[in-house]
Amino acid sequence: MFATTLTEALGDSECEKAQIAQTRSKVRVDVYRKIESSESITGEFWIDGVRQCYYLEPSRLTPFYPGHPCIPAGTYRVVLTMSPHLGYVCPEVLNVPGRTAIRWHIGNFPRDVLGCCVVGTEPGRDFVGNSRVAFDALMARLEDQDIIAEYHDPDHAAFTPRSGVESAVREHP
Repeated sequence: MFATTLTEALGDSECEKAQIAQTRSKVRVDVYRKIESSESITGEFWIDGVRQCYYLEPSRLTPFYPGHPCIPAGTYRVVLTMSPHLGYVCPEVLNVPGRTAIRWHIGNFPRDVLGCCVVGTEPGRDFVGNSRVAFDALMARLEDQDIIAEYHDPDHAAFTPRSGVESAVREHP
């Protein structure tokens, strides 16, 4: 005998998940690394081709917390989950090689990140400002979305930090 409905075939729980997945819109977040200092990388978050905000993440070679550099460039799935550490819902980057609990959250300085990104409306050297404003706008844009993020390294070798001097990388994607 064959199942005649999706619920019969999958069961209530799986059917609900399948229906939710069908109604979600897809959104693409491009994370462009722009400037690296000895302490951090700053850059821009773009959502579906439009700049959303600025961000800061740990430097790749000398992060504020040793052993917690930026994550590798690549494409990742992102989901909104409750952070037990932070105490609020925020985007979590999944399937990062050798890492867990990589999130986009509120913060301003390299000391605020353990491999994560903090967002802001104002960029600076080893700083992003107005983080809560940027985070709230980011969350509103990502709510109920199927999120894919691609982290982009610059195209040229100038990205390697040189004794604490910033390296400008590239303008827009």
